[in-house]
Amino acid sequence: MYESLKIPHEISKADYRAAEPGLRGALIDAQFDLLESGDFPVIVLVSGLDVLGRSAATKQLLSWMDPRHIRAYAAIRPSEEERDRPRMWRFWRALPRKGRIGIFLNGWYEGPATDYFLGRSDHAGFRKHIDEVSRFERTLAQEGALFVKFFFLLPEEQIFREMKKLKKSPSTAWKLSKEETEIDRQFAKRYEDALGTVEELIGATSTGHAPWIPIASADPRYRDMTVGNTLVDAIRGRLGKRPPAIPKTGASAVVRSGGPNVLSALDLTRSLERKDYRRRLRQEQGRLTALTIGKKFENRALVAVFEGNDAAGKGGAIRRVVQALDPRLTRVIPIAAPSDEEKAQHYLWRFWRHLPRRGHITIFDRSWYGRVLVERIEGFCSKSDWQRAYEEIRSFEAELADYGIIVVKFWLAIDKQEQLRRFKEREDIGYKRYKITDEDWRNRKKWDVYAQAVNDMVDRTSAQIAPWTLVEANNKYFARVKVLKTINDRLEAELKSKKR
Repeated sequence: MYESLKIPHEISKADYRAAEPGLRGALIDAQFDLLESGDFPVIVLVSGLDVLGRSAATKQLLSWMDPRHIRAYAAIRPSEEERDRPRMWRFWRALPRKGRIGIFLNGWYEGPATDYFLGRSDHAGFRKHIDEVSRFERTLAQEGALFVKFFFLLPEEQIFREMKKLKKSPSTAWKLSKEETEIDRQFAKRYEDALGTVEELIGATSTGHAPWIPIASADPRYRDMTVGNTLVDAIRGRLGKRPPAIPKTGASAVVRSGGPNVLSALDLTRSLERKDYRRRLRQEQGRLTALTIGKKFENRALVAVFEGNDAAGKGGAIRRVVQALDPRLTRVIPIAAPSDEEKAQHYLWRFWRHLPRRGHITIFDRSWYGRVLVERIEGFCSKSDWQRAYEEIRSFEAELADYGIIVVKFWLAIDKQEQLRRFKEREDIGYKRYKITDEDWRNRKKWDVYAQAVNDMVDRTSAQIAPWTLVEANNKYFARVKVLKTINDRLEAELKSKKR
């Protein structure tokens, strides 16, 4: 692999000293032009079979650039908080915002390569992790992120010399844990095996939107100058241009117009009498309490998503669910228009950051489905953005399910007449007046358009691991009990499953 890297690549000390001031100026200029544009984030991956070189090159970049607008992240052993969530959670949280630069040492590649090389995972698990990484990078690149991925390679004999230096000089700028030192020692001892693992990893993850850039790192001056110049060229090449089109991986999201939809098939006359409602409410809330405080739930988590027509009763349904849960383990996340901080990130970022840890529950009052509902209908994103979002959402929910998070999703549906009645009631009753806004009335005029978007959403994102439940909500009693019963039935089935 990369036979050219075995040829000496060197820069003399004199040439380095002459070129360094110009490179530093170019890096600072590119960094501040990027910051001023605020168009896209830059994600720099520094990896490879050169433990000291990775750290030294990162330190050099940080010293050349303004540290206020660049951040380095080392993928060390995950904390307890990080182990309690899906593997990619900690990387989503560390992503740079638009206009900023993030440097990741090994980053999301550290786990798959190391685990497979050391025999902690089999080949199927290795390929699964590679697919996860590829989806992650593709998702970010489709939103405009610029990837610059460096792979450092040292000759076999030099790796051993570098390892000896590390042993003799423990007080380096970037300290390694004993485990990390041992892993790199194993890479050095089994160099050819390590190269085989690396070749497969790079071959599967070097793409047009996130290519690997091989760097011969034997000479530090050559290494650092090449990294710096490559980063300048990459940023300059993107500034003022649209991100390159990324080929679709599957069939495009064709949506229909007109005809029957999943909402029209609902029987919205279904109801419960008050007496039956109270009895069944107590029954289902008791079930939910028992299920979520049991031993089996300690290694799982629950994400409940609530979407629906305006005034369909999401808040009331959520309150009845929360009443049965331990407040120390439960969070309700209301989703409104994104803040400036959230707009500067990928649209899924603000949802990743709120995922529950094991044994906990997160309830989303509106969710990531805004991309294929309000953002689609109001034109807040392009057609290609919301069409590809179906695939991105399915992948996101699959990652949650793979980790053991139980995902339940509800669409609360009411008819136009019932919505009008509730709107007028909210206007007439003082303590409900805050619930009605001008936007609610505007959305009502787009009733049929929303119905079609909901149909497309359910068709394209309802799966066994994360099914949609359509709730007949003209009668609030019926809707609340159906929501609770659905959550309980799903929890019972998942907790009895032998899959985990």
